[in-house]
Amino acid sequence: MRHAISMCLVLLAILSQSTSNYILPFTLAATGALWYLSGFYLARRWKPVFSAVLFSSITCHLTCYPSSHSLLYTFNYKDCLAFTFLLVIACNALDHLDAILNTYPHLITLDKDKQVKFQNAFTASYWLAMLKLILNMPSESELHAGPIEDLNTAIRALGSVSRSWTTMAALFPTNLRQDLCILYAFFRTADDLVDDAPSPEQCEENLVTIRKFLHDVFFGDASPEKTDLVTESGKVDPSLPSHIDWNHYASLLPNEDVLAIFRNFARISHYLCPRAMFELTEAWELDLHGSPVKEQDDLLRYAALISGTFGELCTCVIMYKTGRGNWGGRDKAARKEDVLSRARATGQCLQLINIARDIIADSLVGRCYVPLQYMPHPPQAVYHLLKVARTPMQVGEGHLKSFAIRILNLADQISDKAQKGIDGLPDEVQDSIRAAFEIYMAIGPALRNSPGFPLRAKVPKRQQQWIALRCIYGFRGPVARAISSVYHRLVSFYLGAFSRLSKASRTTSKAF
Repeated sequence: MRHAISMCLVLLAILSQSTSNYILPFTLAATGALWYLSGFYLARRWKPVFSAVLFSSITCHLTCYPSSHSLLYTFNYKDCLAFTFLLVIACNALDHLDAILNTYPHLITLDKDKQVKFQNAFTASYWLAMLKLILNMPSESELHAGPIEDLNTAIRALGSVSRSWTTMAALFPTNLRQDLCILYAFFRTADDLVDDAPSPEQCEENLVTIRKFLHDVFFGDASPEKTDLVTESGKVDPSLPSHIDWNHYASLLPNEDVLAIFRNFARISHYLCPRAMFELTEAWELDLHGSPVKEQDDLLRYAALISGTFGELCTCVIMYKTGRGNWGGRDKAARKEDVLSRARATGQCLQLINIARDIIADSLVGRCYVPLQYMPHPPQAVYHLLKVARTPMQVGEGHLKSFAIRILNLADQISDKAQKGIDGLPDEVQDSIRAAFEIYMAIGPALRNSPGFPLRAKVPKRQQQWIALRCIYGFRGPVARAISSVYHRLVSFYLGAFSRLSKASRTTSKAF
């Protein structure tokens, strides 16, 4: 079908060469070539393609409407329609090729060290890889469906449990968003396997399985005993590491969705830091044992393990997908430890805020991360109410809020380093991450200013929108404060004038 439609369009282009208008033959020929590359993709996206073509062609026609003041007055509506149609489908075809290049990099090369070179669209290596893909463009039936189906599973799993992450991920470029979702889906799934298994014994077994899987992914060697994953169609998935026994993990993991999320992780593991991943398992082990957090330093260490390491892993993804090299340890020259250290501080800071906000929510499910050092004597009695009895309100809102404020103060102490961590990221992602970071940091003032201690403090929607707006469009620091100050002064002036006008009106009505 793809070949037939392309040939028909090229044939029509040849037959229409007899006309005096050269734009139509060129448009037909170019459309035939683009249809050969991305025909089914364009067909699936016919609604946005049609809408973009219609809107753009009308705009182009109005701009180029015959006028003595227009340099493009020779363009009629048909020319505008042909031009915008070709431009829109060309952009969509590029999106399609870029998606294939990111999802199926093995079509270009199986060498992981070479795959890193075509991650940046502003390099010659990227366009050489794109040219190689065009020259050897497979049909959709030839592409293994495994990566797409597994990615859909990860997105579906995140959609039901993390709306905030889904919203934040929408601010990132598509290729980066895809791999960050894969990483976060694995993080959430592994955390649930350790925390929410039916029995403590099963939780322990799941942690052992996760650690064995990570060891196989990062340090396993190919051997004859290992088997490639063969799907029902009989095709081997070339995007998966061949040295992992997927049938073995299919028997250990609870369902196919979890296995799909583990497969996703294996596909991106070559640029993730093994040390950071194993530190995450240490945090899960601490949760599994349920030991009380004794000192403030223990709380800082736990926050660094659970979210600091995740911040480091996210940085590895960001640097790889923006063409800054492999920061997972394979490229020592590209990796910058000071940037990763600040990224850990960013994750650590957000985790402390999360712990401060969720003291009541954690207690209701049998968790307590408040250090015994913060609790009044005897601390064991307060810990029992929070962790075992699950009755946080018996501790008293005053005490709960004092715990939260002390943890928030701890987060404030490392917030400057966290901000510097964002400054060390590529420019194209700084604003998105800064918006998410500042929205989360705004939970602190909301919690401090609350008259009691809410179950889950939230930042008002309008405030979130304002923070996102000023971060995305660069209104930060003194500029943001100046705009905010002017806005508040204008509102105060308006309210004051309205109040004086109302009083004058009431006085006048009494006089009469």
